[in-house]
Amino acid sequence: MADPAADQVDFGVLLAVAHGTFFDRQHGHMVEAGYVGFTTRTGFVLRVLDDEALSLRELADRLEMSSPAALKVIDAMVRDGYVERTPAPDDRRVRTVRATERGHAALAAARAFHASVERELVDAVGADDAAAVRRGLEALAGQATEVIPQVLRRSTAPH
Repeated sequence: MADPAADQVDFGVLLAVAHGTFFDRQHGHMVEAGYVGFTTRTGFVLRVLDDEALSLRELADRLEMSSPAALKVIDAMVRDGYVERTPAPDDRRVRTVRATERGHAALAAARAFHASVERELVDAVGADDAAAVRRGLEALAGQATEVIPQVLRRSTAPH
């Protein structure tokens, strides 16, 4: 008897193709909206910053990356206008990083894109199946290892 699963695309391949498709579409959306240089990492940094001003070390710690790696990301984000460096109010020797209005607007545009893709999924498979897809992705994300920064693992936990 033939295995019906043999005719299906491997689950990992399906996830990889869906992931690539999502991010290709998001990139196009962000460029069209005028947010050139916006990357997944840009979105993570902006989510971590929210309305806070953090030192490079604090930001690097929250993202679980080295300060030199964080500096490279922040330099690009400053260049693209998503964040700015300002003197810390309590220690003028320390510079903090904070999201700019452009950074907040870019993150809002990315979040709106995410919501539109989820609405497309609802239209394609129905609300119940789309909710099941979300639960499945949350279950997979809940198994994230330390390769994913803790701050992001927390944000993917089911609500």
